[in-house]
Amino acid sequence: MSTLLAATCLAGGNAASAKDDPELVLLEPSSSWNLDMGEHKCRIARLFGEGENKTIFMIDQWDPSKSAQWTVAGPALEKYRNGRDTSFEFSGGGDSGEFELLGSFFGEFGNAIQSSSGFVADEPEDDGEDEKPDYLANPRSLPALDAKGAAGIEWLTLSQRGRTPVRLKLGSLEAPLAAMNVCMEDLVEFWGFDVEEQRKVASPPEVTNMPKVVREVAERYPEAALRRGAQADFHIRMTIDTQGQIENCVLLNQTAADNFELGGHPCTAFERYAKIEPARDKEGQPVRTYLANRIVYRIP
Repeated sequence: MSTLLAATCLAGGNAASAKDDPELVLLEPSSSWNLDMGEHKCRIARLFGEGENKTIFMIDQWDPSKSAQWTVAGPALEKYRNGRDTSFEFSGGGDSGEFELLGSFFGEFGNAIQSSSGFVADEPEDDGEDEKPDYLANPRSLPALDAKGAAGIEWLTLSQRGRTPVRLKLGSLEAPLAAMNVCMEDLVEFWGFDVEEQRKVASPPEVTNMPKVVREVAERYPEAALRRGAQADFHIRMTIDTQGQIENCVLLNQTAADNFELGGHPCTAFERYAKIEPARDKEGQPVRTYLANRIVYRIP
């Protein structure tokens, strides 16, 4: 899933790891995994801790991908502060990293931390970041999470300098990620696509004039949201036909401030201005498929 920036989003630097602090809040699971397939996304979640310490861990996907968004929400994160470098680490060969916390709130669980990950540590890549992907060597197919690679992951640790690290004893992530992969395949079929045909996609659709589309979306940042300093994240999913035309477009609310009114709908910007090269199979034949993007509204 690519990311469309409607305004500047600042990334974080170094953060303290859980190993730097002898204190640790350890939360054991208090429920089984619960899988939910909605009309537009899949979610799997599990509860940790009891009573006042009840915490939730969720994994969300809006389209098939090798990565997913995860969320931890609960009282143990109450003292974690926005704008500070925050680190995460999945055990047993899992992914780890740092990011600048943009805190959110999740219902009765309270403070929430969100990030995205493939869960399994990436292999170092030799290619430069600016080089175009080689879809002949690595066709898009139907991307999926690396469930088998996540078999050894047993816990997730969150930490922030000056705060007590929080560790969730997840148990092996192999089964939960495998369930998410099945859910996403079912969702692709629900959207009206043939799963086997989608496996044949070599190169995905490409918006060839993305800078123009980005400008059009950014210039329509809601005035009321700017005045309030409101920020938001959305997902957008389009069906692209074999001519590179948009058949339909759906804007999905991921996290948004209250009353975040979009006067200039991002779907309109894509439908009016986007020039799209259709997806193709290995033989170069066009394939009808989906195109997903994340739209991040941020005030520097």
